[in-house]
Amino acid sequence: MKKQKNTMPNYVTKEILKKELSKWEKRLNTKIEGGDQRLDAKIDGVEERLDAKIDAKVDSAVQSTKDYTNSRFTQLDTKVDGLAQKMETRFDKFDHYFEELVGMVGQQNKKIDTSLERLENHEERITKLEIHSV
Repeated sequence: MKKQKNTMPNYVTKEILKKELSKWEKRLNTKIEGGDQRLDAKIDGVEERLDAKIDAKVDSAVQSTKDYTNSRFTQLDTKVDGLAQKMETRFDKFDHYFEELVGMVGQQNKKIDTSLERLENHEERITKLEIHSV
């Protein structure tokens, strides 16, 4: 048997170099694209975890603020209710005192009316006496 001759040249031609470089370029591009996809996936995962942590902290802060505000308003409502009760009892006392004053003024008016009637009676008597004495 005859040996086959190797048809490949032992030197590197420009075309062979271009083919090899394009193969390497394709392999590198494939690796880079795969790496980009993996990095994008990792970045997305990190973003999701950070978003979840931030949301949890924001929710916690919001709930804490709500609880604090509610407790402060509860205290304020309690104080306002206490003040309203005090004012109500004082107004009731003032109403009672006012009613007593109205009664006292009514009694004084009756006394004044009685005094005016007596005065008129005395005036009539005086005029009658003056008429009789002349």
